[in-house]
Amino acid sequence: MTEPRQAHRLHILKVALDVPLDGVFDYLSEAPVQIGQRVVVPFGPRRQVGIVVDLADASDVAPAKLKSIIQYFDQEPVLDGEFFSLLKFCADYYQYPYGQALLSALPARLRQTEPARARQQFCYWLNSAGQAADISAIPVRQAVQRRIFAALRAHGRLNEAELAELSPGWRKGLAALRERGWIEEEQVYAGLGSTLHASSVQPELNEEQVLAVQSILQYRDTFRPWLLHGITGSGKTEVYIRLLQAVLEGNQDQALVLVPEINLTPQLEARFRTRLPQFPLVTLHSNLSESERLQNWRLAQTGAARIVIGTRLSVFTPLPGLKFMIVDEEHDTSYKQQDGMRYHARDVALVRAQRRNIPIVLGSATPALETWHNARNGRYGLLTLQQRAVSQSQLPQVNCVDVSRVQMQEGLSPQLLKALKVRLERGEQSLLFINRRGYAPVLLCNACHWIAPCMRCSSRLVVHLRQGFLRCHHCGHEQNIVRQCPSCGNADLHPTGNGTQRLEETLTRLLPEARVLRVDRDSTRRKHALSEMLSAVHVGEVDILVGTQMLAKGHDFPNLTLVGVLDTDSALFSPDFRAAERLFAQLMQVAGRAGRADKPGEVLIQTSFPEHQLFNALRVQDFAAYAASLLQEREVAQFPPCEFLALIKAEANEYGPVQRFLQFAADSARALGTDALVYDPVRPQMERLKGMERGQLLFQAATRQTLQIVLRQLTPQLRAHPLSNKIRWAVDVDPQEF
Repeated sequence: MTEPRQAHRLHILKVALDVPLDGVFDYLSEAPVQIGQRVVVPFGPRRQVGIVVDLADASDVAPAKLKSIIQYFDQEPVLDGEFFSLLKFCADYYQYPYGQALLSALPARLRQTEPARARQQFCYWLNSAGQAADISAIPVRQAVQRRIFAALRAHGRLNEAELAELSPGWRKGLAALRERGWIEEEQVYAGLGSTLHASSVQPELNEEQVLAVQSILQYRDTFRPWLLHGITGSGKTEVYIRLLQAVLEGNQDQALVLVPEINLTPQLEARFRTRLPQFPLVTLHSNLSESERLQNWRLAQTGAARIVIGTRLSVFTPLPGLKFMIVDEEHDTSYKQQDGMRYHARDVALVRAQRRNIPIVLGSATPALETWHNARNGRYGLLTLQQRAVSQSQLPQVNCVDVSRVQMQEGLSPQLLKALKVRLERGEQSLLFINRRGYAPVLLCNACHWIAPCMRCSSRLVVHLRQGFLRCHHCGHEQNIVRQCPSCGNADLHPTGNGTQRLEETLTRLLPEARVLRVDRDSTRRKHALSEMLSAVHVGEVDILVGTQMLAKGHDFPNLTLVGVLDTDSALFSPDFRAAERLFAQLMQVAGRAGRADKPGEVLIQTSFPEHQLFNALRVQDFAAYAASLLQEREVAQFPPCEFLALIKAEANEYGPVQRFLQFAADSARALGTDALVYDPVRPQMERLKGMERGQLLFQAATRQTLQIVLRQLTPQLRAHPLSNKIRWAVDVDPQEF
C-alpha cells in the first residue's frame, strides 16, 4: 500500500478526475489529505469528485493559478497503491485516460460529490424474554410470526437477508414480535454470511478432481495460471470450493471469484454460502442497489469480506488480503467491456494475479482459443476433468436433425416433437434453446418482400406480437406493428421466423398438457423473476423450458433430459472469425444441461448442415480436436491468438467526418514506420447503430509490444485532431467483435 505523506500547511495534491484528458491535475490543500482519499475540486464551472493519487512539493502550474480543493472525505477508507497501479496499467494498455479509468472502477456512490453512505442493516435475536416464551403464545394463524420465532430459536441471530428468505412479509412479523418485547437488534454489514442453510456435507472427489486440487495447491504461494478444462457437469465448482477451503486458512486471506453474468451469481453464491459459511462472502454486480454495492465493496476493501463473487468490474475491487483468484466460464465474451475503457476482465485478472504473485484458475468446458493456446504451449498449467461428478451421470447423446429433409411443423421437426412427448410421458423436463427473443425476427411483405427496418440501425425490427409493437434489439427503438406494407400497400404482412415468444405459443398449442415456461430478457425484467422461475423448474412445476443463452450455462436441472436446439446455422457462415468458436462453446454449454443426474440425456440439433465439422466434434464432445482445427485456421489467416489486433472505432451523425478521421489515423500510423499492419478504414457489419454512422480501422501485429508502440504514439495525435471532439471514437485493444 502506498504510504501517505503528511501535508505541511499548503500542499500540492495530484488529483485524478473523470474527464477525457490525459494526466492528473494539481490542486492546493491546507488539510492533511492522504493519497487515496476522495476530494471535491473546482473544474471549470463545475464541481468534480477526484482521487488524490500523489502529493508534490512543486507544480508546473504557476502557484497563483492553482485552485484549492473544496472538500475532502477523511472518514472513508483510502484507496491503496495496488488499486492505482492496476488501473494505471489498464489505462496505458487500453489507451484510456487514467482519471476516467480510475473513477469508473469505483461504485457509483464514490463518484458523487456527497459523502458516500450505505444503507444500514440489522441482525436480530431473541432476548431472555423471547427465549423463555413458547411458540404456542403466537396464534396459529400468524404463520409468519411463528416461522420467524422458530428460526430465531433454532439459529440464534438472523440478518435481514435471512429473514427475507423466510417470508416476504418478515418486517411486519418481526415488528409484532418486537411489540411482545422478545427481540433485540444490532447493526450489521449486509451480505457477509448466512447460517440458515449451512452444510458440512462434502461430496467425495473423483481422481481427476483430487489431482486438480493438489496440483494447484502446490503453487499456492506463487503466480501460476491454471486452465481447469472440465466438461459440463464435471464438478468444477466443487474444485473451486475445496481450493477456497484450503487457501483461506489465514484470518486475513481473501479470494476473488469472477463470473460472466449476473444470473449466474445467485446460484454460485448459494452454493458457496452453504459449503463455506465460515468465510464472510459478498457479491458485486449491477443488480445490487447503489447502497448495497457500496457496502459490499467496502467490506471487500477493509478485508471483512473473505470471498468476493462478482462480474467483470469486480476485478478492480481493492482486496488487501487477496491470495487466490478464479475466473469461471473464462471464455465468455461478457468479460469484455464494450464501452468506456474496453478492458477484458480475464486478462486484467491474470495481470493482477501476476503482480500479487498468487495462483489463478480459469475454468471452462470450452476455453477461449487464446487460453487453450497458452495452456497447450505450457504458459498455463492444464488440468482436465473428463468425467461427470455424479457417478451415474453420463454425457448426453448428441444427434442432428436434417431439417432440409423433413416436414417442419412451425419450426419444430417431427423428431423433436416426438422426443418432447416422450419426456412428458416420463415426467421429465425438456429445454428448447433458441437465441432469439421476441415473437418473430422479421415482419415480411409477401408481395414485394419488404422487411420492417429500424430507422436508426442497420438491422430489422423484431415482432413482439403480444405487446403489439416492433422493437429493435440493438437500440431499443419501438413502434406499433404496421398494418399494411409502406412500400406496396399490401395488407398481407407476416411475422416470419421463430423467436422465444412464438415458440412458447406453438408449444402451448401443440402440447396443451405441457407446462411451458419462457426464460429470456423480456420475461425476467422484474427483479427476482429469474430466481423464481428457476425455483419453479427445480420443484417440478415446469415441463418445457424455452430460453435464450440465459439458460445455456451454469444451471443444474436434475430432471432435465432433453435439449432441443433451433436455428443455429446462420453462425456457421458468419463473417466474424470468432463465430464458429462461440457457437461451439454455446452448444456445448446448452447440451450440458441434459442428463446431469442419473437419467440419460439427449440433445437434438435442428440444422441444414448435419455433417458440418462443428457438429461432428459436438457429437463426440471433443473440444480439443475442434480447437486444434480452429487454431490451424487462425494461424493461416494470421488471427488471434497467432497475431494481435486492435481497432479504432468511430461514429458520428454523418459518415464523412468518420471517414476523414479514420483515414488520418491510418496515414499517421503508417508514417510511424512500425511493423504493424494498418488496414484501410471500412464500415463494420452494423454500419449504423442508434442513429450513428460507424467506421473502424484495424491494426494487426505479431506481438503485443508492436501494437502498443503504434497506439502509444498514435493516440495523442488523434486526441489533438480537430475532429476528435466532433465524433465519438475509441481504441479497442484485443477486440472481441468487429
